[in-house]
Amino acid sequence: MSENQDIDKIRDSGGQFEIGSQEDGAINEMFEVDERLIIVKEKSIYEYFRADDVDPERTNISLPNNIQRKVIDQGSDSELIGRTILTAKTLFQTEFFDENVEIEKALSLSFEILQEMTTLENEIQEYIEEEEKLSEEYQTKTKKAIDYSIPSIGNVETRCKTIFQKADHIEQTLMEIITIFYPDSDLTNQSHFPKFCKILKEKYGQDDPFVKYISSTLDFMRLVRNLRNALDHRLNFVTVTDFELQPDSNVLTPTIELAKYRGSKLERIALSELLPVVFNNLVLVFENTIAFLSDKNLKPSIVAQCVMQIPEEKRKYKNVRYSFWSPLGENGYFNQ
Repeated sequence: MSENQDIDKIRDSGGQFEIGSQEDGAINEMFEVDERLIIVKEKSIYEYFRADDVDPERTNISLPNNIQRKVIDQGSDSELIGRTILTAKTLFQTEFFDENVEIEKALSLSFEILQEMTTLENEIQEYIEEEEKLSEEYQTKTKKAIDYSIPSIGNVETRCKTIFQKADHIEQTLMEIITIFYPDSDLTNQSHFPKFCKILKEKYGQDDPFVKYISSTLDFMRLVRNLRNALDHRLNFVTVTDFELQPDSNVLTPTIELAKYRGSKLERIALSELLPVVFNNLVLVFENTIAFLSDKNLKPSIVAQCVMQIPEEKRKYKNVRYSFWSPLGENGYFNQ
């Protein structure tokens, strides 16, 4: 038997394999993103592919037939996973939308946002842990009357720049999802929420719930954008301060401040206070926006349908709050 025949025999054979480990828990969801199979377990998310995806010409006989890679160290039990990709998976189902709506692309972009968010969450957590460690060390030295220096993050402005770049990129990717549902508007992924809000007002009127929600996000989304711009271009509107000794001998933890700039103003605030709020707001904006997008663009059906919030006792996943609802049965049916 030739080497090519040997490879064909291996590649075309069946078999069993295990995704991840028992510590990852059970497999709860599987779906494709850009021809990749994404497997969501309770504690982690894996990407699965076969040897032919890597070596379609079948030149390497030693390549394993089944290949997996952990892409996110959180799974279906995680609040972040539930409120992002599992919510997107629940809502972005092709049968609920017209054929011209690129739902597969919307799901793919949602997974991209999740990856950005997990990185952002890790960077914020790492920063906060470092700040807390330095603060505790300083307090310990002070109590022991040991010679000490003021603590310092050192690269605090650079870290802020990286964090707000990622936050801004999440908005741009969300805008790309929005353009899928409004392809004939003047929106692009370089547009921002104020322009999106204006288009929604023209389409639905200022009293529409979607319009009111997006209007409520504008100050926050504008602030993220302006902080990113000011940090990127080193504008004097933004001031990032490391640990700072005060005249009364107290030491302030690192802070950030934005003077009035393009409609935004941020009073001096501790980074450890601001950054978790930024992250939580981004998750909330993504979750609510895709719920409204899905509801507004649902194709007509014989049976009335809409996006509704799922009662906690009826949720498949405790952190997935939205699904399509139909008035079937006594209390209606949530399509999860």
